[in-house]
Amino acid sequence: MDVHSLPRDEDDDAAAEGTSTLGSEEHSSGSQREPQLAREDTQDGPGKVVPKQSGPILRCLKRICQKAKKDKMPYLRTVTTVPDISRMETIWEADEGGLEQHGCAMEGAMLMLESWRNTVDYFNSNKEDFIMKKSFLRLLSVLSKSIDWHNMPDFFIHNIASDTAGAIVEMIKKEPRDSLSSTIRLQAMATIIDLSKKHVVKAMGSHQRRVLLRTFLKSVFSLPLLTTLQAQGVIRDTSAQYTKALFIGTLQTLNEMLQSLIVENPVPSELERILQLMESWMQSREECLRVRAVWSSLMLLNFVATEVKLDEASPFTRLGHLVAVLGIRCGDPVKAVSSKAAEGVHHLVSIAWHQKTAQLDRKNVECTEQRNKEFLAAWSPTVVHNSPSRIAELFGIYFNPRERTDFILTVMDGLTDHCNNNCQPTAEGLLSAMLNSGGMKVEKAADLVAGVCSRLDSVQQPSSRTVMMKLVALLAGEAEHLDPVISCLLDHSFPTDRNLAELWQFLSADPALREQVMENLVVKLQSHHSSEHQASHMSAAATCALYEMISVSKSKDVTNRLYPQLLMALLVEIHFSLGQSLPGDKVSGRESSRQSIHTSTAVEAVKMLLLNVGCRFKLTVMEKEHGWILLQSPRDHLHGVSLLARAMLHYACPETTRMLLDLVIPLLDRGDKKHRLTTMAFFVELLRCKEAEKLPHPDTLDRLEEWTKHPSPVFRSLGLRGLGILATQPGKVEQVKALLPAILWGSDEMDDGSILEAISAVQNLLQSLVGSELTSVARKLIPLLSAVRPQVRSAAIMLFTELLNTVKRRQKHLMQEEVTCSLVPLLLHLQDEDPDVGKRCQKALAGCFRLLGWACPKQINSKKAWHKYPQVVDKICQHSVLKLRSVSDTLLQCLDHLQSPQVPIRRAAAIFIGCTVQNSEPAMVRQEKELILQSLSGLQQDPDSSVRVSVSRAIQQVRDPGRNQSPRAIQQVRNPGRNQSPQTLGARFRNLFHCLTGQEERENAPDRDLMGGPDPSQSHRWVSGGP
Repeated sequence: MDVHSLPRDEDDDAAAEGTSTLGSEEHSSGSQREPQLAREDTQDGPGKVVPKQSGPILRCLKRICQKAKKDKMPYLRTVTTVPDISRMETIWEADEGGLEQHGCAMEGAMLMLESWRNTVDYFNSNKEDFIMKKSFLRLLSVLSKSIDWHNMPDFFIHNIASDTAGAIVEMIKKEPRDSLSSTIRLQAMATIIDLSKKHVVKAMGSHQRRVLLRTFLKSVFSLPLLTTLQAQGVIRDTSAQYTKALFIGTLQTLNEMLQSLIVENPVPSELERILQLMESWMQSREECLRVRAVWSSLMLLNFVATEVKLDEASPFTRLGHLVAVLGIRCGDPVKAVSSKAAEGVHHLVSIAWHQKTAQLDRKNVECTEQRNKEFLAAWSPTVVHNSPSRIAELFGIYFNPRERTDFILTVMDGLTDHCNNNCQPTAEGLLSAMLNSGGMKVEKAADLVAGVCSRLDSVQQPSSRTVMMKLVALLAGEAEHLDPVISCLLDHSFPTDRNLAELWQFLSADPALREQVMENLVVKLQSHHSSEHQASHMSAAATCALYEMISVSKSKDVTNRLYPQLLMALLVEIHFSLGQSLPGDKVSGRESSRQSIHTSTAVEAVKMLLLNVGCRFKLTVMEKEHGWILLQSPRDHLHGVSLLARAMLHYACPETTRMLLDLVIPLLDRGDKKHRLTTMAFFVELLRCKEAEKLPHPDTLDRLEEWTKHPSPVFRSLGLRGLGILATQPGKVEQVKALLPAILWGSDEMDDGSILEAISAVQNLLQSLVGSELTSVARKLIPLLSAVRPQVRSAAIMLFTELLNTVKRRQKHLMQEEVTCSLVPLLLHLQDEDPDVGKRCQKALAGCFRLLGWACPKQINSKKAWHKYPQVVDKICQHSVLKLRSVSDTLLQCLDHLQSPQVPIRRAAAIFIGCTVQNSEPAMVRQEKELILQSLSGLQQDPDSSVRVSVSRAIQQVRDPGRNQSPRAIQQVRNPGRNQSPQTLGARFRNLFHCLTGQEERENAPDRDLMGGPDPSQSHRWVSGGP
C-alpha cells in the first residue's frame, strides 16, 4: 500500500442502498499469519535487545507486537457487556516511558520522521496480520500521548497524519461487512479519537478527512442485523451476546469519534461536512440503515447543541440543505426515523438560532439566552414531528438567499421518483410552505429553474408538479428574476418535451404573468434577429415556447394585443431557420430533423396565432394556396409571406393593418438580410391597403427606388413589386412614372424574378404612358421576347401585346421600328414548346400587322409544325419579312435564335433562314452569306435529328438562292423598271408572290385590297435594326 496516496471510496452510494451479501466469518486471531519479526525482536526474557538503527517508533511497534503475541488469548465468545474502551486503551501501556525518553533524546524532527517511515514500511510488509493491525493502532494511540505535538513542525505532523489516514482507510476497507467478529473498527475509531485530541486529524486535510470518515460510516452502517446473521447461521446463539455488545460498542465509538472531530474543529462547516456524509444513509431504502444514520446525526446534533460552542464568526454554508434533509425524514413512515429526525431538526434549530442571535446581539447575553429558550420551547420536537411543513415556516424567515435556494433544491429531490420512502407528501408540504412564507429572495433564480426542469420528468404526482411549476411562476413574477428565469427555461426548451410544454402552458395560464413572459420572448426573438445572422438554439426554443403559450385559450387577450409583433417575429424566425443547421450541430440526419422541427414549429406557431386571434379565413386561404408549404421552402419563402400578407389585407380590419404598418416600417432598415427581406415582403403587400396611402410619398418612393438599385436580386424584385403596387393607386401614378427609368434600369442584366416584377409594374402604368415612354418600354421588351424562362417570355409578349393595343393612331409611326424588330422573335416563337407562349405570339403578331397596316396571314394561327409543313413558313415569310426593306437584319436576328436551348426554336430559325434567303434577291444576302453558312454549319451536329435535317436544307437553300423562284419573279427582282417610282414597291413584291404561288389571278383582288393603303415607307424613314 502506498501510504502517501489516499484512495477514493467509490462504493459509498451503492452501500447506502443495502448491506453486502453475507460471507465467511472473520478468522480468529489464532489463524492469522504471524508477523515475520527478527529473531532478536521475538526473544523473551530480560536479555532482549532491540536494534537502535530501527528508530524509536519502530522499536515501540515491535515491542507492542511482541507483547501482543506473547499475551494473546483466544476470542471469548461469551462477552455479554459492551467492551470497555478505557480499559482497552491501557492494556498495552506498560512501556510508554521508554518512547517518551527516546522522543526527548531526538536531536531533530527529521530523525523522528525517518523512524516513522521505517515503521510504516515495516507495517506494510506485515499489514495482513491481525496482531500487526491491532499493534499498529495501539502504536498510534501511544504516539498521540507520547509526542509533544505542539512543538513538532508542520511537515512532521502532516506526514504522520497522511500516512495514518491511508493505513486506516485500507485497513477498514478490508474488514468484512457481512459479519462483526473483530474489534479492528472499534480500535481504529478509538485511535482517531486519541489523535483528534492532539489535532492530528485536522492536519490530514479536508479531502483525507472526508474519505476517512466516509469509510468509517460505510463500514459501520452497512453491518447486518443480528437477527439476519442468526437466521443465516453466520453466528451461533452462544456468541450472539458478544456480537451484540461489540456492535453497540462500535456504534457508540463511532458517535464519540464524530463528536471528537467537532471538538477538534468547532466550526459550522465541520458539522455540515459530517452530516452531509451521512445524508445518503439517511435516505437509504433500507429501514435499518436510515435508523442508524438518523440516530447518529441526532447524537451529534444533541452534542453540539448542548456541549459545544461553535465559532460564531464562521457561518453555515449548507444549512438549507441540512434542514431539508432532516425535514423530509420527519415524514418517514418508520416512527423511529421520523421522531429522531424531528429531534434532530429541533437541535439544528437551536444551533442555527444561537449562531444568528449571537451575531445580532453580542452585548445582552442573558437576554439572548432567555429569548433562545422561549423560541426553542415553541418549536419542540413534538411540534416538528406532528407538522413537518412548519419547518419551512420557521426557516423561511431565517434563511438567507443561498440557504433558501439549497432548501428548495433539496426538497424538490424529495418529490422525485428516486425518493421512494413515502416522503413525497412531506416534501411537497415543505415546498408549499416555503413558497407561501412570503418573498422569493434567492441567490440564483436560474439554479432553481434549472432544478425544476431537470426534475420534472421524475415527478409523476400532479400536485407535486403543480407546486414545482408554481415555484417557476413565483420567480418569474419578480421583476429582477424574470429575464434569468426565461433565459434558463429557453436553455432547456429545444426540442421541447411534454414537461417543458406543460410548464410554458402553466405560465401562459397565469393572468399576471402571460403578458410579461410573451413580451420578453418576443423581445428576445427580435433582438436575436437584429444582431445575429442565423437561427440559434435560443431562437428555436423561444419559438417553441411561444407556440405553447399561444395554444392556451386563456392567453387570447394577450395574443390579440401582441398580434403584430408576434406575427412578424415568427415569420422572420421561419426565414432564419430555412436551409441551415443550428450552430454547434454536425451535419447529420438527426440534425436535419432538428432543423425541420424548428421550421415546422415556427409555422405551426403562426397557424396557432392566426387561429387564436380568429383569423380563420386567412388560414383557409393559406391552405388552399399551399401557403404553408411556400413558407417552409427556402426558395419560395417570400412568396409565402406575400400570400399571407395579401390574405390578411383582404380580411383584416383597418386598425390591425395600421398596427402592422407601424410595426413593419421601423424594421425595414434593421437586422440582417433575412430579417429585412421578410419585413420588406410584408411591407410591399401592405402598400395595397388604404392606410398605406397616408404614408409620406417621398419616403416610400425613395425607399423603393433604392431597393431597385440594390445588388441583391431579391431586393430589386421587392422594390419593383412595390412600385407596381403603388402604380395602381391613382394619386401616385405620376410619382411612379417619374421612376420609370429605375424600373427599366438594367433589365438586360436583371434576374428573371426582377424582370417579371418590372413587367408587372410597367403593365400597371401602361395606360398612363405616351409617346417616347411607350417606345422606350417596347425597346426594353424586344430582347425579353426570346427569354429562356417561359414565364418571362410569356409576360413580355403579353405586355408587348397590350402596349400595341395602347398605341394611339397618331403615335403608330413612332413604334414602327420597334414593331419590325419584334417580328422575327414573335414569328419563331409561334413554334415555342410552351403552347401558352405560342398563343400569345399569335395575338402579338396580329397587333404588329395591324399597327404596320398589313394583313395578318391566316397561317399565323396554324398549329402545324414548320419542319413538316414548310409551305406554312413560306406563306408567313411572303406576308411579313419580305415586306421589310432590310432582309439582312432579319437574317441576323434568326442567327441569334440558332443558339436557343429549345429544339423547336433552333429548327424554326433554320427553316426561316432558308425560306427568307430563297425568296429574297441574292444581292440582298450576299454580304451575310458566309456568316449564315458558318452559323448553320455549327448545328450540323445538333443532338436532335429534326434540327440537323432542317439545317441541311437551309444550307442548300442559302448556297443556291433562286433555284425555286419562277423566271418572272427573278426578272422582277433583278431588273426592276428604270422609271419605276418608289410608290410601286408594293406592287413589285405582290407580283413576286404571285409568281411563286401560281395564283396571281385568284389572289389579285385580295392583294389589291390589302396593299391598297398608303405605303408605310412613304410615312417613315426605315432604319432596320436588331433587338
